[in-house]
Amino acid sequence: MIDRLHHVAIVTGSADEALKFYRDTLGLEVTEDRVMEAQGVRGVLLAYGESEIEILEPVTPGTGVDRFFQSRGSTMHHFCFSTDDIRAELARIKALGDVELIDQEPREGLAGEIAFIHPRSMHGVLIELAQTRPDAHHSDEKGFDHVVARVSDLAAAAKDWERVLGLKLVNTIETPTSKIGQVQCGQVMIELIEPVAGSPGAEQLATDGERAMSMVAIDFPQINEKVTDLRGKGITLDDATPGVLPNSVRTSISAEQAFGMSVQLIAFSRS
Repeated sequence: MIDRLHHVAIVTGSADEALKFYRDTLGLEVTEDRVMEAQGVRGVLLAYGESEIEILEPVTPGTGVDRFFQSRGSTMHHFCFSTDDIRAELARIKALGDVELIDQEPREGLAGEIAFIHPRSMHGVLIELAQTRPDAHHSDEKGFDHVVARVSDLAAAAKDWERVLGLKLVNTIETPTSKIGQVQCGQVMIELIEPVAGSPGAEQLATDGERAMSMVAIDFPQINEKVTDLRGKGITLDDATPGVLPNSVRTSISAEQAFGMSVQLIAFSRS
């Protein structure tokens, strides 16, 4: 069973530099920091609530992560979902018959026993499954609010996210520029966004294809205090203003300041 979004992963050229932002400025706690020789990467996990951010730094030229970094630079790499039985999940997915698995069997990774699903089977999103170790970070607190993937056909994408991962569409929001399907996992929403023809998002879709957007929205209930704190640490960001989601205010830290991934701070009126 898949029960939560374990982490989102970014690739960048220096984990140490990225830590200056995610650990020292944003205030996230490092839960794991290790070089995985077999994959040619240094991986760092930082926790906030029930989820984590993974920083991947290529340390061996020519590996898959290094090629990804050389091609795209610092940006989102994958979404990882936690499962209590990765072998059962892989067997279930294999039985579907048409899902392309990168890993036929689990292997050791930073988050525990892991396996990847090819983005061709998940509308451009590279998906990792992880069965975490008993001593791994765990929290029931909300951390991330949502992550986003841009898709060409919301109905088809939602069907595959449910069929492959067991995650159901729970809500649809229409805006002047897009149709947003919300797929829930734990306390996090995966927003599948189908842009309206002629919108900037549609132009981006035509250029880049379906893929995970390089952003994460993090729930900071005391958002104004956090904005003040971050400005004091040299981060440039606007005051929080009403967001697209009901009863929300939001502001964003640019991807240029956050090593390739825009970090949206969001807060909801809970009255």
